[in-house]
Amino acid sequence: MGERTDTIAGLDDIAVPEYIDERLAAKALVNGLGLQSVRIVECKITRATANGDNYMSDVFRLAVRYVAEQSGDERTISLVAYTKEATMFRDVVPALSELTGGMFFAARCFYASDLPERLLVFEDLKALGYVTVNRQAGLDFEHCALVMRKIGQFHAASMRFAEQRLELLQRQFHFNMFNPDHGEASGQLRTIFEKGLEALIAVARERWDGFDQTIVQKLERLAPVYIDRLRACLEQDCEADGGYRVLNHGDLWSNNMLFRYDPTEPATVQDVAFVDLQISFYSSPGVDLNYVLATCPNYDTRARLDELIELYYASFRDTLEQLQYTARPIPSLADVRREIRRMEFYALVSVVSVLPIVVMDHTDELVANFENLIDGKDAARARDIQYNGVNYQRIVRPMLIEFNQRKMLDI
Repeated sequence: MGERTDTIAGLDDIAVPEYIDERLAAKALVNGLGLQSVRIVECKITRATANGDNYMSDVFRLAVRYVAEQSGDERTISLVAYTKEATMFRDVVPALSELTGGMFFAARCFYASDLPERLLVFEDLKALGYVTVNRQAGLDFEHCALVMRKIGQFHAASMRFAEQRLELLQRQFHFNMFNPDHGEASGQLRTIFEKGLEALIAVARERWDGFDQTIVQKLERLAPVYIDRLRACLEQDCEADGGYRVLNHGDLWSNNMLFRYDPTEPATVQDVAFVDLQISFYSSPGVDLNYVLATCPNYDTRARLDELIELYYASFRDTLEQLQYTARPIPSLADVRREIRRMEFYALVSVVSVLPIVVMDHTDELVANFENLIDGKDAARARDIQYNGVNYQRIVRPMLIEFNQRKMLDI
């Protein structure tokens, strides 16, 4: 199937796959709402994310006006179509929600298909009142606390799910971001990580006045084995020495979270839902915890990471108890901290190669997206802006000192 370039509904010069159309909307409504048939009155297609908000899938919003043939009633609904893996949203997330009494982890999947392309169609979270946040500003403590409680519930539910469907988790979710099935996308991530470290070294050596140059020298020695160390970290057998596994989100940063606020008190955040779980994998919870704590909190909240870990643990433990989990003793807070330490190299990679993208300010000359970091004339300029950013330096300089003290930079 090819692509078409639509100019309808604001999609000037944006390629929309041919299979995202009224027929797809009809299939999604019949499947998701349990209808016998529908007649599409109108289907407006728009891009659902701005440039820079996604890097492994295209996302489109379908505003659909339809008639349910049985009743003759005309209704409207907003759907979101992702071109990516279906198993997580079609099979796993609904099961985790059911286990936890209807906990809302992610949008309801109306339709999933691997042909002609990998494609998912969801209920639109925006229509349910969920919105994105300013990723450059970082999340304050209240937002972070909500995320930690929700991911604690998600991890716990996945452990109960593993009692029932272990083979599915082992078969479908044993790869991390280096999944060979992701092909070009995995290669792009490798490029982003490697080039990010190179940029940090250059900026810290040449422009960070007063910064300990022995740390820079250690980063230079780390560079040739940086990706190998990351792979070794992610591919550890965490159960071999008494650790435990959960189903990780895999890409738990602020762009993959949507928040809902109290309509009567707009400053009060009520709930968070997760999106973009396409690199979820079954491994140590230290993967998600290192990543989210490295990339999401704002500067002030970073002084309260221990509190956030404790909030995560309370939610995780309470959910396992409610689910009557008995496969093994419920992990302790010390066990959780041990898993965070096990995967701490991932925190280093997140700070060095992902956080600069998160906190990069939007500029008129350059869009802060992953595509601009892979290749081409904009890559060097983008990294120069990112690694020289005041907010990034304020966060990362003390973290690099801490990583050095914990001997994470040694090879």
